[in-house]
Amino acid sequence: MHRALAITELLTHILHEVYNDEGLNLRQGIKDIARVSQVCKTFRDPALDFLWRNIDSLLPLLRLLPLEIHEEHGDKGRLSKVLGDLKSSERERYFSISSRVRTLSFSELHEPIPRNLIDDIVEYNLVLTPRVDVLRLRISSEAGLRLLPALITPELTDISLSFDENLYVFDRPLNLDDLIKSVYMTIFRCAPKLVHFSVVDLHESMPLLSLTKAPGQDIACLQSLTHATFYTTAASLPQVLDLASQLRKLEDLTIQAYEKPFEEIPRLSSFAPETFNSLKNVTFDGSPDIISRIFSVFPANRTLQSAILRMHGLYTNADIALVLLGVVAAASKESLQKIIMTSVLSHSDLAHWDVDSRIDTRQFILDINAIEPALQFQNLEIFSACLGVPLYLTDEDHLRIAQTWRSVRLLYLSSIVQRVVWAHRPPASIASLAHYARYCRRLKALGLCLDASTQSSVDACMQAIAAYNATPEPIPTLPSPSIQMIEFGPSWLECNFDPVQITSLAQAFTTLFSNLAACRACRTEELGVPQAAWTWMKVHTLYEYILFTDRGWDGNTPRSAWKSMLFSKWTEEYGGNYEKVALVAPGSSVEADFDDDQNAEAFNQIMYKTARDELAKISKEHEVM
Repeated sequence: MHRALAITELLTHILHEVYNDEGLNLRQGIKDIARVSQVCKTFRDPALDFLWRNIDSLLPLLRLLPLEIHEEHGDKGRLSKVLGDLKSSERERYFSISSRVRTLSFSELHEPIPRNLIDDIVEYNLVLTPRVDVLRLRISSEAGLRLLPALITPELTDISLSFDENLYVFDRPLNLDDLIKSVYMTIFRCAPKLVHFSVVDLHESMPLLSLTKAPGQDIACLQSLTHATFYTTAASLPQVLDLASQLRKLEDLTIQAYEKPFEEIPRLSSFAPETFNSLKNVTFDGSPDIISRIFSVFPANRTLQSAILRMHGLYTNADIALVLLGVVAAASKESLQKIIMTSVLSHSDLAHWDVDSRIDTRQFILDINAIEPALQFQNLEIFSACLGVPLYLTDEDHLRIAQTWRSVRLLYLSSIVQRVVWAHRPPASIASLAHYARYCRRLKALGLCLDASTQSSVDACMQAIAAYNATPEPIPTLPSPSIQMIEFGPSWLECNFDPVQITSLAQAFTTLFSNLAACRACRTEELGVPQAAWTWMKVHTLYEYILFTDRGWDGNTPRSAWKSMLFSKWTEEYGGNYEKVALVAPGSSVEADFDDDQNAEAFNQIMYKTARDELAKISKEHEVM
């Protein structure tokens, strides 16, 4: 063996390359590292560390325990009494392996453990995972509740706890409430380094937990727990919020409140001014009424930075405004930087727009009144409202938004549900783009619902550009160097590949944007006009071509350098005739002759892929969900 392999750090790095614990390679990675552990003593410990670091079952650990099999117990063994001796070799051998476990996932429903074995583990006070950092547990019986303390250690930093329906229905002990409360208190008392806490209990109300007995006797994790997630029934909201209010270092709070049919939502009490002082990010999932009630208990002017609000179904202007008014009441106007609102529509919600539904859908059309409260947060960097139904804003509304949110980096006011726009044409024109290019100098990604299908819309844009250019400015404000992506959603209804409008839009874009990487319309196939998406790609390719031929390469984006060679070939062989450009794929020297229609379609596919890649980069830089 080479002496370099005796260097622990180098050997660990090599083994990390050998052991692949992701996806389809997991099983092979386990086999490989198990073989490595048997090569020699030098390889053994580092290889075993990799082998046992992350396990998704408790059974491999239990198989290491010394068991005594007796006929009266059938095939179910009991722990050997030698485990009662702290110095026994069997106990030391078990701990030499179990102490390597850092992450454990255990679902009692899928890997039941004999109760007599659990009784012995409790009797011998055996800690099954002495140095575990992360626990993912699903409990489905009283035995599972009694086993849990054997998994909790002072090294624990992250625990996710889920209570299965079987615990409440098929295997319900008489003292279930006391047992569950005991489990919670064990976690908080025995894990002083706990940072992340998550619980899923969609069956009954959580117990009311008091984490402070007396002054000076606080539970240790109150000073370390910064992230808490609760997926519970709406009836548990008082207990959930009371628990969260006791966590002095809490920074991220997630609450998903499941409303059972005919369940009465309890009254929520406001908390003292000193609570939730450290809270920065909140994620609330529920109806507008539930979310509004949660915000109502917070003291005013909390220094929140992010609010993610998730709903389900169709709502009116008043419903959306109610949610945002809750944010206004709780969050500081200066600190809040991100608001993300989503509403998932079901098939029955979408059926409202079917021809034979006989439902007046105008009640669900959203406008500026829905998001009016959010305009009080002038320091927003991200605002996304994907509510199923697009926001029907006028050019004047967009001008007001652009002048208010000048520091915004990502703004999404569109929707992927296209059939709504088929019935109700958006009132805003392409002129709204000029407002955002003029005022939002940090904006990178923009999603709007516009009417781009008429010449008057393009004319309004050119008039807005002319008005801005006529205004004396110390520094020119157009074109915008920051905007890289525009998502139009269902914004082109009567395009038909009109070359006049495509050319007009591309020329307008060269005046508005100097670094546009992608413009697109998504999921227009719902409308039966899939050419809309390709039309926007065509606008973008012509935009790129105009920048190259009229202004030179300096005006183009450096991330698409391959276009330089491609556009050079265009101009060399076909001059300025865009429709007769030869197809040359990026990185390829193969040339091909196509007729005009085939050529345009083929090159659009290249540009579509390029735009998609650029879009992925931009979306990753400004992840909002």
